[in-house]
Amino acid sequence: MKSDLLTVDISRLNPAGDVIQGEVPIAALGLEDERMTRFKDPVKLDLKTQQPPGELVVHGVVEVPCEQECSRCAEFYSTTVRVSSFLRAYEIPDGTDTVDLTADIREDVLLALPPFPLCSDDCKGLCPQCGKNRNEGPCACKPPPKTDNPWAALNDLDLR
Repeated sequence: MKSDLLTVDISRLNPAGDVIQGEVPIAALGLEDERMTRFKDPVKLDLKTQQPPGELVVHGVVEVPCEQECSRCAEFYSTTVRVSSFLRAYEIPDGTDTVDLTADIREDVLLALPPFPLCSDDCKGLCPQCGKNRNEGPCACKPPPKTDNPWAALNDLDLR
């Protein structure tokens, strides 16, 4: 699914610059099937164009509402992915009529996702023994016994 906002028509651009503002469906970016992030409609675009000789420069902000899976408790929580510094320069060879921004916007949205998303800074995560979400209360598991450091034996190793 293509969107007119994601395709820039070079012939219609004002040489002094134009504004690309609006919303497109998440399907236009092909992000509807991500596993740990459920992207929601709409993708909000607030972009500006500039046209130096032989180029098209696009910069601005892209926002996408989503639900992400917490890396500690595995629960989904609502958030917004914000690309506040989208910036791309496209070379415009003679005969080029349009520039498609879709792949670059998709890439920046994916790169803006946190590598270890957390529903909150004080998320307690899951119990490693029974798997209960510790944010919902304590579990009945006994704490694992304290054992000596298994690497401590290496302290006595003589490698001479």
